[in-house]
Amino acid sequence: MNTPALQDWLHDDHGLDVVELTRVQGGADLAAEVWKVKASADPESRQGVRSYAVKWSGGGTDAGPLVSAELAAAGVPGVAGPVRTRAGGLWSERDGRRLTVMPWVDGRQASESGLTDADWTAYGVLLARVHATEPSDELRQALPRVNPVNARMPGLLRELDAQLTQQSPADEVEAELGVLWRQHRTPILGLLEPVDGPHGPAVICHADPHLGNVILGADGVHLIDWDDAVLAPREQDLMFVLGGMGTLGPTTTQQLDAFFTGYGEVEPDPVNLHYYRHARAQEDVALWAEQVINGPDREESLQILRGVLGPDGLLLRVTDPDVGLGVGADSVGDREGGEVRR
Repeated sequence: MNTPALQDWLHDDHGLDVVELTRVQGGADLAAEVWKVKASADPESRQGVRSYAVKWSGGGTDAGPLVSAELAAAGVPGVAGPVRTRAGGLWSERDGRRLTVMPWVDGRQASESGLTDADWTAYGVLLARVHATEPSDELRQALPRVNPVNARMPGLLRELDAQLTQQSPADEVEAELGVLWRQHRTPILGLLEPVDGPHGPAVICHADPHLGNVILGADGVHLIDWDDAVLAPREQDLMFVLGGMGTLGPTTTQQLDAFFTGYGEVEPDPVNLHYYRHARAQEDVALWAEQVINGPDREESLQILRGVLGPDGLLLRVTDPDVGLGVGADSVGDREGGEVRR
């Protein structure tokens, strides 16, 4: 998509006069382009220039803008709603994709800076408010029960396995990927084994609340990118702090306690946790391998995949019973009555 077209779309759909456009690089979503846009709604004076996050996406579902708008309207801290179109919509359709404009959240990405105990507590408060918000009938109907990304992972894993074990590599990077894949093929194929599905009460879940989507701003902790939101058991999100983020998640009991000081007492279901960790491991392996083959930052994606497949990565933590899932996971069932307590 070229920048003049984006400028025209933003003017026509949102009444925004673009001053500056910057493409945001990185991320695992090959179906999306993200831009930081400085724009004014007053083209005559160019006063009141503000920054926006503009996403042009063919992935996720329409539930993303709906859920962030509803959570923001409910006063959930750290969740921004979309900037409405001139027609009052939460997004517009452009060339078969969804064009969404959000306020730009200034701050540090938690995956790079880490979280203090106070930040972990604030993050716990944020997720607790999300899970406690009762969805409207419209949102309940719109939210998928299963992340659409997860649904296609088994098929993608099989396709990748066939390509990397039966076909000649296209270049050196793909050859390195093939060597890495074959080294870890047994646990990778172990991800195709069936696991028990989730059960229990369903709540609004972000479904991808890793620290790359957590921004530490001057006004607190923010959770961005709601494209994969689902209506599911709370373990869909809690999995990320209970062993699903590896070294990026809570790595000490103190950090875990700080999170649950904010979130509150909860009794995670081990079956649900295993299901969502298993699904996340499928996603991490398949999507990063796909990025190595087709993505813009192939060598960086290969390095990330090495981490996923390595001794501290999520793959072995899910498929090898002798490898612990970390402080967060080990806390489940080890405390009174299975509860993670403050």
